[in-house]
Amino acid sequence: MTATAAAVIGWAVGTVTVWQVGALVVAVALAYGIRQTYRRQRNSWTDGAAGEQATARLLAPLARRGYAVLHDRAIPRSRANLDHLVAGPFGVALVDSKNWRSKKSRITLTGGLLRYGRYDQTKALQTVVWEAEQAARVLGVPVRPIIAVHGAKVPAPRGRTELHGVTVIEAPKLRRMLSGLPAQPGWDAARITALEQLAGQRLPPYNG
Repeated sequence: MTATAAAVIGWAVGTVTVWQVGALVVAVALAYGIRQTYRRQRNSWTDGAAGEQATARLLAPLARRGYAVLHDRAIPRSRANLDHLVAGPFGVALVDSKNWRSKKSRITLTGGLLRYGRYDQTKALQTVVWEAEQAARVLGVPVRPIIAVHGAKVPAPRGRTELHGVTVIEAPKLRRMLSGLPAQPGWDAARITALEQLAGQRLPPYNG
């Protein structure tokens, strides 16, 4: 092999090697990014599911007392879902669960603004209002929007505040709040049962 040929081959091998290493670095970085995104999404979904399960357990005694309690219902013509729907002598409420258990974050209320950690929760409040409006449209009755918070403390008297038409309450206090709401005319056992049947028909279980 001539010196010139050897130099050309050496150059080619070096070029391919650099290209391959670069491609490998890009591939590894891309895979890591996808993995981290998946982990964040999975953790978010897992945390949300855990919060919903905890709220369901809190609401179970109400069902035994004659309240109608439905979980994870689909909103027609939408990809959204209703975490919990409760009907009782007070009327109907939509309960959205938030599993805010980070040791590094807390809820703050400033000037009518709700934050969890450094994140503004205005969109979360607006979403719950919208979901309650959809449920009200389907069921033909007013629906009260509520956010039940697991983990974090709500910095307000009795762990409860009202913001933009939404009740934000510490989850352990939810059942007592619902059972203590004033009874509304016409909301007897027959109407609660009828509402439960209607909700079962018009708001099917959510399938993701």
